[in-house]
Amino acid sequence: MISVKEAQDLIIKHTLVRPKCTVDIKDLSEEVLHEPLIADRCYPPFNRVAMDGIAISTAAWDNGQRAFPVSGCQKAGEKQKTLTDPEACIEVMTGAPLPTGTNCVIRYEDTQIKNQVATVIPDIKVSDMKNVHLKGLDYNEGDELVPKGTLMFSPEWSITASVGKARLKIAQRPKIAVVSTGDELVDVDKKPLDFQIRRSNSYALLSSLKSHGFNTVTLEHLDDNKEDILTGLQSVLEQNDVVILSGGVSMGKFDFIPQCLADLKVNQIFHKVRQKPGKPLWFGVTEDNKSVFGLPGNPVSAITCLHRYVLPALWHSLGLEITKNEPKAHAVLTEDIIFKKNLSYFLPVKTEISTAGVVQATPVRSNGSGDFSSLIKSTGFLELPEADTVFKKGTAHPLYLWKASL
Repeated sequence: MISVKEAQDLIIKHTLVRPKCTVDIKDLSEEVLHEPLIADRCYPPFNRVAMDGIAISTAAWDNGQRAFPVSGCQKAGEKQKTLTDPEACIEVMTGAPLPTGTNCVIRYEDTQIKNQVATVIPDIKVSDMKNVHLKGLDYNEGDELVPKGTLMFSPEWSITASVGKARLKIAQRPKIAVVSTGDELVDVDKKPLDFQIRRSNSYALLSSLKSHGFNTVTLEHLDDNKEDILTGLQSVLEQNDVVILSGGVSMGKFDFIPQCLADLKVNQIFHKVRQKPGKPLWFGVTEDNKSVFGLPGNPVSAITCLHRYVLPALWHSLGLEITKNEPKAHAVLTEDIIFKKNLSYFLPVKTEISTAGVVQATPVRSNGSGDFSSLIKSTGFLELPEADTVFKKGTAHPLYLWKASL
């Protein structure tokens, strides 16, 4: 068996970055950028009024003037106006260009306007360019605003629009097949016999994939028949870029997956990792570099391995540098944990943020890797390293979440 770190490194090493495509900004999502975003002009592109009020020349203020005749109004989206009388003012709206001849904005709240004369209330402080967002303060033309390889969220999409990129280069999302195996499994709408259970793993994996933007996913099922598995896997491998198998990779008499994958010339990179849950994890690649993940069939093992290995690999395939993004967070144990096996331990936890802003993780008790109902009480899992056996209250460890955020 190999370590968790070795497994992750091998998966990333053998996961190629996907081909590029372009996306319309109207179809925005959480994508990985494959071109830098460059400013096509400075921002703000003009001295921008930051408060509704009046624009004046501070020279008049310095001369003791406190009442200013209103000579006009400058609204946002309107060509810049000029104050011709330095002892007057122009009403200005937020987002408008600062009129020529003015260099300060006084808020409406700090004035009284009567008979087209704006009088500034006592004790107001005035200075050059007060309440003005200066031209080019945020960035200059030609600046790189968002580097290649960035995961795009709402702030990045805002920049995309501001620099006039209607179409953007990203990595093409893969076609993914989630394949369950086992004669004991029936679909959700079927009534199981006494010795059968409904297929739940497939839908847990599907939900996690879709919640991370991987929407081109099909569900398949294969019974424990070697010939059927061989035929089914061949078809699935031909039609998809990534295959995620659930079950059939352990040491059982009917666990045919590893042998069938070998018969289909899928190169096994590793089988079995020093971890709990999910020790039988299998990973390989096809001759044309498609990724195949063999997840254990136990529900807790399957969903844990998906979040610990598969999702990071999928993001890597889109161009996200995993070494810079994992782990995404740490959390502090709220109680001592003793784990004496020489394995990395993925401990289900419920997280809360303390009043001091610390993410605290309380262990969630379960009845083993088949007890998926216990995960309802959890937020995610902590990764406890195999080198230790006692994990003290107050120590911080890598946190993986079932959903995108706390």
